Amino acid sequence: MRLHVIEPQHAAFEVDTCVVVAAYDEAEPGFGSVVSERDRAALAKLHKRGALSCKAEETHYLSTPDSAYGGVLVLGLGSPDEFDAEVMRRAAGNAGDVLKRERHGHVVFDASSQDALPVEAFVEGVILGQYDFRTYKKPEDDPAVTVQEIVVLASPDGDLEALRAGCARTVLACQNANWARDLANTPPNDMTPRALAAAAQEMASQVGCSCTILDEKRMAELGMNAILGVARGSAEPPRLILLEYKPDQYERSVALVGKGVTFDTGGISLKSAPDMHEMKYDMCGAAAVLGAFKTIAQAKPHVRVVCAVPAAENRPGPTSYLPGDILTAYNGKTIEVHNTDAEGRLLLCDALAYVEKEYAPDAIIDIATLTGATIVALGYVAAGLFSNNDRLVDDLGLASRATGERVWRMPLWADYAKLLKGTHADLCNIGPRGVAGSITAACFLKEFVDHTPWAHIDIAATAWDVKNISYLDPKHATGFGVRLLSQWVLEDAK
Repeated sequence: MRLHVIEPQHAAFEVDTCVVVAAYDEAEPGFGSVVSERDRAALAKLHKRGALSCKAEETHYLSTPDSAYGGVLVLGLGSPDEFDAEVMRRAAGNAGDVLKRERHGHVVFDASSQDALPVEAFVEGVILGQYDFRTYKKPEDDPAVTVQEIVVLASPDGDLEALRAGCARTVLACQNANWARDLANTPPNDMTPRALAAAAQEMASQVGCSCTILDEKRMAELGMNAILGVARGSAEPPRLILLEYKPDQYERSVALVGKGVTFDTGGISLKSAPDMHEMKYDMCGAAAVLGAFKTIAQAKPHVRVVCAVPAAENRPGPTSYLPGDILTAYNGKTIEVHNTDAEGRLLLCDALAYVEKEYAPDAIIDIATLTGATIVALGYVAAGLFSNNDRLVDDLGLASRATGERVWRMPLWADYAKLLKGTHADLCNIGPRGVAGSITAACFLKEFVDHTPWAHIDIAATAWDVKNISYLDPKHATGFGVRLLSQWVLEDAK
């Protein structure tokens, strides 16, 4: 994707150029500064008779074969009082379908005549909205035309360099979110723990960062018996992926930890069959932190970033871990297993304890498709956020509002932690059936972070099959977390 930010007087058009203008739902909406007088008059007439609406997220396309450009696309922004960046993002997602259908490979987005339009949100909506996963399909006879170039026409009164930098960062984050979606959408016969480790190594080589892979022998030497326990039933060995971005000068260090269960059958506590094929998405947390790490390493902020991904398969087999087993984690705590389908927290607990001890970061965030209970609590609209630190919650809230990747804070009171007290071990890996499942899972993870500011983000509801968001196809993984975590780190580094 090529992106340019220029002043309106430098605009140039090609036969496949679509001029995109954004308009509020007003009595006489404006239609940009570069659309011809004739086409503006045509749009005004359509609006007057009700054929063109500027309601939030609605679009209207006008073919203009006699103009220098091929068409004009109007994005409805709705009421100015209710408008925010997410409205722009979703309008741009809807625009993507029109641009494909009308075969426009070049877009000129006229933001020069509107004050403070969130241009980056438009770019996000287009790039994320055009994502498709066709790796395993035959080539199309007539492949869809996707947007290859976006030219933003900015007001000469604004800070063009700042807008260029913001748009460039947005392109990086969206491209890497789409790369994370590729990882998650890849079927489990190809996306194994070792394949995920190889993808991480290749990415680290591309961005010039260190990558260390701990195999099952090294994890056994370190006492990571929680990860090893989960992996026992599979012929595929587990891996702990460790990446580090370390600039020459930095004052702050953070860690990102992502759950990498490349396929989850539930183990001996077997899941029901109808939707089990979706359990290839149980490594969306891993994909999110890898995509965020790639974005951060390319942006090169003055902050040290560690990324840890415990990767394993959870399968039933002759050597599977069993309900009733007791595992000793990396930090020495013992865990009584009551349900082998509560495996993600077992991978994360060893990784969290190891990252805190070995890297001593100033903050740790883990992200995981951890519990179906978070869907019961929040639906498919937001991820659950749990933390031991109010400032970290506030900072993540700002990043959430900036990216549209919504999070909602949930409690971590001591009364919930008491529900995890083990009968024969320090902890049980689940709480009582049907009681605060997402909260008790977070309380379990909290036991493996000693003193560091920490947040856990449960993305079980937002990682795939998200509906009614125009720039996210429900057939694919969403890449949720890449933009959120990138935004948090890069803003924190300023």
